[in-house]
Amino acid sequence: MGIIRKGKANLGGDPTPPKQAPIKQISKVDSIEGFTEQEINFIVAKLRQATYQGSEFELFYKVISKLQNKLK
Repeated sequence: MGIIRKGKANLGGDPTPPKQAPIKQISKVDSIEGFTEQEINFIVAKLRQATYQGSEFELFYKVISKLQNKLK
């Protein structure tokens, strides 16, 4: 059964959508400088806890290799 209303529905507000800030482009990062040894160890430990399938594992291996080389 439908809702019976008396009078106009009050939708309220301005019907124009709010303006959004422009999206910032993320530049490609070629190095991981700026991370401390403790932060790199944390990232490596968390990456090892996850499970990867197919091509994800290849990317995981590349990332882990680069991170571990930075620790040496």
